[in-house]
Amino acid sequence: MAENIPEDIVNEIQFACQLHEQAVCNHDKCREFSENLSGLLITLEDMEFYRLADRLMSVLLNCKPKEASHCDKANLVGEMMKDITKEVQKVAGK
Repeated sequence: MAENIPEDIVNEIQFACQLHEQAVCNHDKCREFSENLSGLLITLEDMEFYRLADRLMSVLLNCKPKEASHCDKANLVGEMMKDITKEVQKVAGK
């Protein structure tokens, strides 16, 4: 990922990662995470950060908020978000 990612986008990705950690056992937070990530995806596509947008799309494809049950893919989504966050921070020099 050799894109010059603005700091506010890096911060939004970090926030989304933290939000997912809170969302694992909380349906409302889970839905908030999904909505937040969807908005971020649109922003990234508008800014033409297509590679990063594709990675977030992969996260969203695995994220399916459920009511009254634990998410089957919480660990997978969490690891995907951590990987994306680390890579974005590395590119941004953080």
